[in-house]
Amino acid sequence: MLELGFCGDDCSACPRYIATQSGSRERLKEVAEMWWRAGWRDTIVSPDEMVCGGCASVKWCRYDEIRKCAREKRIGNCGQCYDYPCAKITKVFEQTESYAETCKERVSKEDYECFHKAFFSKRERLHRINNEYLGGQ
Repeated sequence: MLELGFCGDDCSACPRYIATQSGSRERLKEVAEMWWRAGWRDTIVSPDEMVCGGCASVKWCRYDEIRKCAREKRIGNCGQCYDYPCAKITKVFEQTESYAETCKERVSKEDYECFHKAFFSKRERLHRINNEYLGGQ
């Protein structure tokens, strides 16, 4: 089942979310190492710190401005917004592209493909949602 963050991240493809849903502490440990290699953590954190029930459930979000905006508008993600694409989500796309380039150098090809599906293809995903949901208005 597809579960999206407000910014278009695909939780259902996220290794952190998948490991949490499976209840595998060993996989959460591996994902913590993956996050460290990608540069998303300064240290390898405990499996407990990696637990994630989906983007909508987390207390901290790198894109908190997006989350606040979507909640105010009572939409599930930016693709459902009449103002899409706005300056806020365009900035997120630019940041995501930068993260993608950095990750490509730091993680395995397999891990990069996983990240690409979960995080780095959000622009395409949100464009598709906007076209389907609002006819690309």
